[in-house]
Amino acid sequence: MTMNKIRKYFVRMLLACIGISVFSASPALSQTPPMTDLQDVQQIVAIVNDEVISLYDLKQRARLLMLSTGRAQLTPEEGQFIQNQAMDALIDDRLKTQEADEYDAGLTMDQLNEAFTNYAAQFNLDADAFEDQLEASGVEKNTLLAQIEGSLAWDGIVNGLLQPLVNVTDDEVYNFIEKMERDKGKFQYRVNEIFILVTDNARREETLATANLMKQRLDEDVPFNAIAQQFSQSASASVGGDLGWLMLEEIPEDVRDYVPDLEIDAISDPIVTEEGIYIVSVTDRRRILTLDERDIRVSLNYLFFEQEEPTAETIAAFNQEMSQRLAGQDLCGDIEDIATSLNASESGTLDTLTIRELREDIAQEILPLEIGSTTPFMEDLGGLRAFVLCNKNVPEIISPDFETVLENMTQTRLQLLAKRHLRDLRRDAIVDYR
Repeated sequence: MTMNKIRKYFVRMLLACIGISVFSASPALSQTPPMTDLQDVQQIVAIVNDEVISLYDLKQRARLLMLSTGRAQLTPEEGQFIQNQAMDALIDDRLKTQEADEYDAGLTMDQLNEAFTNYAAQFNLDADAFEDQLEASGVEKNTLLAQIEGSLAWDGIVNGLLQPLVNVTDDEVYNFIEKMERDKGKFQYRVNEIFILVTDNARREETLATANLMKQRLDEDVPFNAIAQQFSQSASASVGGDLGWLMLEEIPEDVRDYVPDLEIDAISDPIVTEEGIYIVSVTDRRRILTLDERDIRVSLNYLFFEQEEPTAETIAAFNQEMSQRLAGQDLCGDIEDIATSLNASESGTLDTLTIRELREDIAQEILPLEIGSTTPFMEDLGGLRAFVLCNKNVPEIISPDFETVLENMTQTRLQLLAKRHLRDLRRDAIVDYR
């Protein structure tokens, strides 16, 4: 899913959730305006190390999480799931900000407002318009600011307190580079993760049920990164769960056996481990230090002719006719003039895209072409379309450099350390549920 689609999806869900209840399938959200719900503000649902979480906080966070589920209506079971996740998220945020304050790493209101503005810009909205969208859905700006504060505070702890504790020696880096040379041709994987921490074994089954509901939403095409940003308790949540390119042995041991069997963009079932529950997705794979044809960059011209329900026979006849009419023409020149002379329905240029961005059958036709050559006309969206290869750029295979490998190894270890630190904070916290 492209970023523009994700932005449109999020704004659409903001609008779709107007008037929808968080905790049941029927009452309207507008029936309980958050600004006037003083009783909820006064009712305490939990105390985290002497810091209060109110029923109002809980309902507001649940509404915010609702926007990431892709559902305009919730069953009672789903409402309970959202409520539980909202409570866990609020507790985690309290612990994260408390830890940041302990090390004088708290954020100012100016920093939070700047982060809010940057967050709004991801959806092509200014801060005021984004705040209006949130409020139309029954979510106050301060609710999102509190979540942003927890995320940024944790980033400060991870990068300020924990990162200096990660030690990667020069020998380890050089050994890794040597291993990559030995492993030339083996696969690397682009992995995304959602991680749900389990600190109380008595709640393991409940947490698994939560993960199963997340998997259902993902199967309904809710964007993986949206779910990861809202629900994942890993340090990768801030980047939508993206772990980057990893060799198999760099993937957490508890989940690495599942990764090679996943198809591209497929999503695993929940994977239960000692520390928590993972949901992983492989968005791409490539071979180490080996040219991947899908990384070849091409520029294309195309011609399109409308044709209703073409058959194999009509396509073959059309290709024979077009091969004669196009013979000798400069198809990488003025494609518009050629299209006009042929009465084409549509023509155009696709500048600099990778083979991996093309439909598989089109990619296979383009790869063997010489510059200036054309594919056969193929059935496509109500007609027949052919592509002309006008430029091809084959990427150079570059061995990994020391600094890149050092950074990747550091980040892998830092992710693990951050998960353990948050687990320890949860274990040591005094949480009083009311």
